[in-house]
Amino acid sequence: MRIDEKVKEIIEGIGGLSFEFNDWSRSNYTLSKTVLPACLYILPVSGTLLNKNGRLRDRPNAMIAFLDLAELDFDGTTNEPTVERMKGFAKRFIAAVNRSGWFRQVPENIPYSVVYDKLSDNVTGVVLNLELEELTGDCIANL
Repeated sequence: MRIDEKVKEIIEGIGGLSFEFNDWSRSNYTLSKTVLPACLYILPVSGTLLNKNGRLRDRPNAMIAFLDLAELDFDGTTNEPTVERMKGFAKRFIAAVNRSGWFRQVPENIPYSVVYDKLSDNVTGVVLNLELEELTGDCIANL
């Protein structure tokens, strides 16, 4: 199973979010057709292949956004509850990744950024930046 499929299954298990796997540009177009709140797994632009003990494991540098509608011309006071709600989804995602058995445990420090006015639709939320390292990977002898 591909990493994006694993992420989608984890998000579906959390519930309450639609899921999209795309780059920022294409998501800018498709997000308007997506039911919000949504998890947007940004197509990784880099990562690492780990070659150890006869297995190749993928470790993409993942950006995973949790987004919902924001009021037009919002201020910090009205926007903060949405940011905190999306941060709650991010925390549930991290916990689910750690329970999944597909990836190494998420490290202690997980950088995130708050996003707003990044896309054409008026959305806000948080973006996690983390490495999702496969536990099993592919057997080199079978490749």
